[in-house]
Amino acid sequence: MNKHIISLISILLLTLLIGTLLASCGTSNTTPASSGGSSDGKTLLQERCSVCHSADRVTSAHKTADQWTTTVQRMVSKGAQLNSQEQQTLIDYLAANYK
Repeated sequence: MNKHIISLISILLLTLLIGTLLASCGTSNTTPASSGGSSDGKTLLQERCSVCHSADRVTSAHKTADQWTTTVQRMVSKGAQLNSQEQQTLIDYLAANYK
């Protein structure tokens, strides 16, 4: 094959891989708390936030409760799988432990 076709195929495969990774970010096989899923903040952090972030990234941040609220809401808007009760549980946990 000529160089242009190989380059085009490489770019298309890379684009497909990146798209797949981005699409999976924020999805989780865990179920919301209302369906018997996680109910404590530490577990939510481990199960839901670590889908896209290392635990160190989250726990190295030091924020107020309002700042954690903004952060959690932003992550939900980007696809984090948290219902409203889980969001509040996570915010309470983060605000108490990473201020």
